[in-house]
Amino acid sequence: MQTLLRYLVCVIAAALALAPLVWIVATSFKTQLEAASYPPTVVPAHPTNGNYQQLFSSPAFLSSLLTSSLIVLFTTLLTLAVAFPCAYGLVRLRPYGRRPLILIIALAQTVPTIVFLIPMYSVAVQLGLYDTLPLIVVVVAAFLTPFATLTLAAFLRTLPVSVEEAGLVDGCTRLGVLWRIVLPMSRAPLAAIAALTGLYAWNEFLIPVILGGQDTVPLTVYVANFVTQKTIEWGPLTAAVCLVLLPAVAVVLAAQRQLVSGLTAGAVQN
Repeated sequence: MQTLLRYLVCVIAAALALAPLVWIVATSFKTQLEAASYPPTVVPAHPTNGNYQQLFSSPAFLSSLLTSSLIVLFTTLLTLAVAFPCAYGLVRLRPYGRRPLILIIALAQTVPTIVFLIPMYSVAVQLGLYDTLPLIVVVVAAFLTPFATLTLAAFLRTLPVSVEEAGLVDGCTRLGVLWRIVLPMSRAPLAAIAALTGLYAWNEFLIPVILGGQDTVPLTVYVANFVTQKTIEWGPLTAAVCLVLLPAVAVVLAAQRQLVSGLTAGAVQN
């Protein structure tokens, strides 16, 4: 009986979680008239792919798609390039003031993003960096690096020091040990961090909308343009939302085991 109740609760929770997604997908195949009709219909009476055709025929949409892809790519690479050496240095080199530094990194994640963005906006305008892709990439990566650093540091603590010492004895430098030994052993957590970083950068809205303008419009900001003071274009809006969600859902479904194994790799100390 208890097992049946658990399954029932899981089914109800899954149905409640999937209901908005089903509604969005169904609305993306409706005409504007049917999408705004009352009472609303769940299944489109006359399904159409006109909303998707409208998006892919729009240069603004294609430009936003390219912008989002570039933000994801460069943000992920920059975050890993900074977080991995930092995590290794904290764990193996044990610099002076390491514990306060780790505490500061952890506390940095608790501060709301908007607190930093207002002064960043003023500085970006004064330096002529406003509405540039490098600025958005650097800022997004800056907010992701603390999480990536602490996660990788937890994993690196579980790696045997003897393997690195053997590399040093064989003539490797500390940088060579990091590149030839530690990096290949860290593929699982690095892949998990890369996936999570990419998903966060893909879905980021607040940073591009404040620090970006006409030249740096990602998909998340482009979707908001369908909501105006006069009307809401439900068809193109939901179609664009489906296209934004599709890569995220695909990554999670395809790499869920790798995500779990990578993030839990440093959960148990040897």
